[in-house]
Amino acid sequence: MGIVARQGIKYSIISYLSFLLGTFSTIFIYPSNPEFLGKLRFIQPSAEIICPFVLFGLSYANIKYHQKLKTKNQHLDFLWVSIQFVLINFIFITFIYWLFAQIFPNIKVSDSWNMKQYIIPVALSLALTQLLSKYISNLKRITVPGIFENFFPKLGALTAFISCVYLGISQKKALYLFTFFFTLAMVGMFYYFIKLNKDKKSGSLSILRDKTLRSNMFNFCLFSVLGSIGNRLALQIDNLMIPELLDFKQNGIYSILTSIVGFLTVPLMGIFTISGPIIVEKLENNKLDELNEFYKKVSKFLFLFGTILLACILAGIDYLFIFMKNGKELADAKIIIYILGAATLFDLATGFNSNIISYSKYFRFNIYAMLFLAVFTIISNIIFITYFKLGIEGIALATAISLTLFNLIKLEFNYRKFGIHPFSKDNIYIFLTGIISVIVVYYLPDFSNNLINLFTKPGIILILFLLANSWFQFIPIKELLSTNYKNFLTGKK
Repeated sequence: MGIVARQGIKYSIISYLSFLLGTFSTIFIYPSNPEFLGKLRFIQPSAEIICPFVLFGLSYANIKYHQKLKTKNQHLDFLWVSIQFVLINFIFITFIYWLFAQIFPNIKVSDSWNMKQYIIPVALSLALTQLLSKYISNLKRITVPGIFENFFPKLGALTAFISCVYLGISQKKALYLFTFFFTLAMVGMFYYFIKLNKDKKSGSLSILRDKTLRSNMFNFCLFSVLGSIGNRLALQIDNLMIPELLDFKQNGIYSILTSIVGFLTVPLMGIFTISGPIIVEKLENNKLDELNEFYKKVSKFLFLFGTILLACILAGIDYLFIFMKNGKELADAKIIIYILGAATLFDLATGFNSNIISYSKYFRFNIYAMLFLAVFTIISNIIFITYFKLGIEGIALATAISLTLFNLIKLEFNYRKFGIHPFSKDNIYIFLTGIISVIVVYYLPDFSNNLINLFTKPGIILILFLLANSWFQFIPIKELLSTNYKNFLTGKK
């Protein structure tokens, strides 16, 4: 077994462990104090918004230009210069933020300012962790960096939450404890890099004297920054705006419900990693018919499993809330699951439309579209909260509209440029099966024991989908079981 395969298997295990930890925490731990959870959920997204400014695309530049730099034995020199730039840039950005607060005093009454002592250190830790993680990926190592990047933040949040809510330490100390986990991850990443690295610096960066390379590198970094900022704003602005416009408790409730919706994206684990090289190969060789067929197959696969999971969630969520602390408050806002669930399902149905654009010569379009989505999301969030007074339900609605519009734009772009789309008649049958299954389960009589209801209702959903699959053959189960899902999706034997 090659190193890539071994690392892929190990990374998948870590990803699923992180997912299970997050699932357990969401259902059994976090509902006991949504307000403190809202504060935890505010810190990391705030820091991740700052990260692209601090990194200035250097994490991706260390991947894209690694081979060119390595031919001159200057790859390690570029990494150390990148680290120095990040540190200096971090100090500069921190100073600019402080200066703005002096010029515009209203900043000092914001939640971001009041929690700056946690957000700013986390931003630096994340920036250096991401920079090293991307560099280490050049060495075909992704498992240990995955632990530091994905597992540590979840473990830190859980540790801080338990320490505060169940062990009685102050919120301030618990938030510093949460911050410490990011610092620990950064230190761990540095230690792993030093242990792994066998190269030595050349003491020169003469390759950067090439004006063309320097210009290309700057443009690449600039577009990487814009893309990262757009992505962060579009996907994480919710957890930033809710505390500012509402309160931390509402942010906690919203985070729990969105985490439940996040279960739909489980099938994405590994799919996009597998798809990337295939998309590149099809585009470079102009095999658009084959790309179209692969696009449809992956999209149907994602849509099917997303529909099954959403139907199971809708069938069992009311019974789950009964067993969750503060379940009544969560149940009162469960419309968020319907709104974001529908938008996420459509996102799954559109498959890897972003990847097709990103790997093509039109990659800049994704950046512009993402920035548009970010601006649209921010404006619509403000309108739904301040004007229509819809609360976190308005945030969910704004996010769903933005995400759906974003996917529609990309769908139209891919069809216009490449003549491809992800839909087939099977999507209609899958969607109808999902609706009928939920309706059937809704009207079935309940058992007197809610724990039985919690398991039997989703179980009936699964049975109905198995019956529908035997009739419509959405997925040939025997073929899927007889091979790995990479070969199944690509049609290889």
